[in-house]
Amino acid sequence: MGALTAAQEQERLNEVHRFLQLDFDQTKEFQNIVDLASEIGNTPVALITLLDKDANWVKAKSGLELPEAMPRETSFCQYAISQTGTLIINDATKDNRFDNNPLVHEPPSVRFYAGAPIVVKGSIRLGNLCLFDVRPNELNDFQERALEVLARQATYIMELKLSQKILQQHIDEIEDKNAKFQKIAHVQSHEVRQPLTSIMGIINIIKEDGYKADEDKLRMLEEAAHQLDNKIHEIVSHTIG
Repeated sequence: MGALTAAQEQERLNEVHRFLQLDFDQTKEFQNIVDLASEIGNTPVALITLLDKDANWVKAKSGLELPEAMPRETSFCQYAISQTGTLIINDATKDNRFDNNPLVHEPPSVRFYAGAPIVVKGSIRLGNLCLFDVRPNELNDFQERALEVLARQATYIMELKLSQKILQQHIDEIEDKNAKFQKIAHVQSHEVRQPLTSIMGIINIIKEDGYKADEDKLRMLEEAAHQLDNKIHEIVSHTIG
């Protein structure tokens, strides 16, 4: 796959930011996924991470207490997003990419890493479902396939939760507009009646005068009609806005 271009990385970051709005802690399925991944991979730690511009966000974890945001520059996941398939590092002390990495040379002294990608829109890698161990390790074919299946399952759940969140936002916006419309209609119905009442009053005066309307009466009728027309336009404008 190779390194991402600037445009590809920006597109990737845009997608990461969309999914960061999800509350992973409120979805039990994510915890189930990392717990199962740790058990299948026979590793003490499993994480779901989203890689941002400067931080690696730990959104679900099993086996180790970690801060939610870790520096991107020390993350293993930064290498996983630039390749196709699952990244497996059997012993980080033998990989020169981690020669100065404090996660390897200081506690927790990471040795083993396996990261299966969280992929949306066919090719955009947001982060990884990853396994960690403090001793050199490896995955057999079944374990690697299972990790990839669980990563896809995590992706499906993320997409579902984001769709639900966006739908609820649209529903809330519609309900808010409806509430505003009802308020506007209630408040301004009285204001609409005022020019309408004036028009009806002027018509009655004209009728009482044998329908002999002079210029002043017609002008008053015209002004009242204009007021009503302006008020209707104002209500429509508020409703559309």
